[in-house]
Amino acid sequence: MSTNEGKLASRMRFFLLGYFEIQKADGAPLAVSRVKQRQLLALLLLDSPSVVTTERCIRALWGEEVPPSARRNLQTYIAGLRKALAVSEVTIETVPGGYRMAGIGDGLDLTAFETLRSRAALALSVGQDAAGIQVLREALDMWRGSALQDLAESSEVFRNAAIRLDGWRLTAIGDFADGCIRMGAYETAIDQLRAAISWDPLREDLRGRLMLAYHLSGRRADALLAYHECRAALVQRLGVGPSHALALLHNKILMDDPHL
Repeated sequence: MSTNEGKLASRMRFFLLGYFEIQKADGAPLAVSRVKQRQLLALLLLDSPSVVTTERCIRALWGEEVPPSARRNLQTYIAGLRKALAVSEVTIETVPGGYRMAGIGDGLDLTAFETLRSRAALALSVGQDAAGIQVLREALDMWRGSALQDLAESSEVFRNAAIRLDGWRLTAIGDFADGCIRMGAYETAIDQLRAAISWDPLREDLRGRLMLAYHLSGRRADALLAYHECRAALVQRLGVGPSHALALLHNKILMDDPHL
């Protein structure tokens, strides 16, 4: 093992794509038991390597009910986190207006996911579907549940962040399904799309891909049923019907359009 490989292997790791966890270089969990400290560390990781302003930290930790001691408490939490992270190369820098994480390297699962997603997008854009699918599979395997699973409901800041990250996951699944459909791997696409739709039943783009995968695999009845399930979910939750694009796809499947 080279020196650089040794450094990467011994780096502390942080997991946001699921339940928030911290793992020391030896693989043992790093306990950060105070709720506010966990929230603060997650926020700094979410925005890394950018500066997180003091005001954003306070809003994430206390919302609209900010105690007079908020800034002093924030400094105490920062000091506690620095002590906990002292066993690694990771540090929290104090910069004008706020704080910034440093030394994370490849230790954050979110960063690794984004890197893999970019690699996959490049492969898919030049017709390398098999390579793109493989990289996307690696990216999607990093997820251990919905993003920030234990923090999403603690404040509006984390709730919005979780919605954004979960949206990235669903988009990656859509790209994965596109590649599978082009390669004729319809059942693989169907399995991924059905799981994704169970997490977000209102994503019409995923419903459309599911309908197409069903149709191309010879399961026309399932394709039509997928449309009606989408329509029912939209009407029940939003009071609207499917988009024109999805309705048009439904009609093409109904008419067995050869161009599909």
